[in-house]
Amino acid sequence: MQVLEGAFWFCLFMTFYPYAIYPLLVAALARSKNRPWQQSDACPRISLIISVFNEEEIIHQKVENTLALDYPEELLEIVVVSDGSTDGTDEVVRSFHDKRVILKAYERAGKTACLNRAIDEVRGEVVVFTDANSMFPESMLKNIARNFSDAEIGLVTGWTKYCRAGFEQEEAPGLYARLEMLTKDFESRISSCVGADGAIFAIRKELYRRLETCDINDFVIPLNVVGQGRRVVLDADVYCLEEPAGGAKKEFYRQARITNRTLGAIWRNLQYLDPVHHGWFAVFLLSHKVLRFCVPFFAAGMLATSCMLLPGNVFYGLVAVVLGCFIVAGGVGWLGWTQTRFAALSGTFLLTNLAQVVGWFRFVMGRADTLWTPQR
Repeated sequence: MQVLEGAFWFCLFMTFYPYAIYPLLVAALARSKNRPWQQSDACPRISLIISVFNEEEIIHQKVENTLALDYPEELLEIVVVSDGSTDGTDEVVRSFHDKRVILKAYERAGKTACLNRAIDEVRGEVVVFTDANSMFPESMLKNIARNFSDAEIGLVTGWTKYCRAGFEQEEAPGLYARLEMLTKDFESRISSCVGADGAIFAIRKELYRRLETCDINDFVIPLNVVGQGRRVVLDADVYCLEEPAGGAKKEFYRQARITNRTLGAIWRNLQYLDPVHHGWFAVFLLSHKVLRFCVPFFAAGMLATSCMLLPGNVFYGLVAVVLGCFIVAGGVGWLGWTQTRFAALSGTFLLTNLAQVVGWFRFVMGRADTLWTPQR
């Protein structure tokens, strides 16, 4: 009985730790170990890389959005990297008669492989990575560039705002998005944040290291920057606008794919979990990524042990009932049968954790997702 109770409390703690306890700990730590970085009005030469695969419907709007950004024309090049697009994407890009717009059309090889090729051909001191459906506010490049006036900063990431009605009506960030942004902000204030937002992040070109084709670029590129002794930081004023992904099914497969590729990247880069060499960042990586990916198993263990302890114990019975209600509410929210906040939050948690289980299965079975198709 004591073993079961110990297992229950351990699983309970580890389920809540990545999402609730860790953010509070890193917030408190940021108050005592705050390391601000310099910002200035410097304007380095920027190469903005737009990764595309069959984005005929949105690429014209994306290029127009980029051309309208407030940044010196002579210091900006817009490189559209097409990963073997088979629709009219390449033709749309070629229709722009602006010397800043450059098309790099490669054979289908995966996003990471295409980035490895393109990075050697761009001229910018700073390289900004983004996606076709991610629109930038006018001041965004200047907001990104100001951070690189500090020589210690190697990579700057932003975050994604979601909007509807053709990018005109912004949605309030969900609880998970707000939590993720705040956690990265606190990590940045201490040393470096874990990972980047693939829709908007920038790196000093000199720090880019060639990636494995199975690497997830917005996770491994920041790891490589940390490995070179530079900082990875979130600037809360750096963001892009996107319309929400098309439905729960597509989001499920996206999360499963991200989990699979991130687990593979962590396995190939275990040295970053060494606190002797990487200090607080090793703790951040363990807490923010590794333990968060383990939550589905801790949650399942909590449910199983509470059910085993249920006979004759009201507390464990209550826990089992609450968990059951959470699962039911998550299923209802996932199916879209109700729009309450609790159902939406439960649905997001359920979807994410089930997708992570699928990602774990694919990782353990040695299945790597190298090709990509935008989930829209």
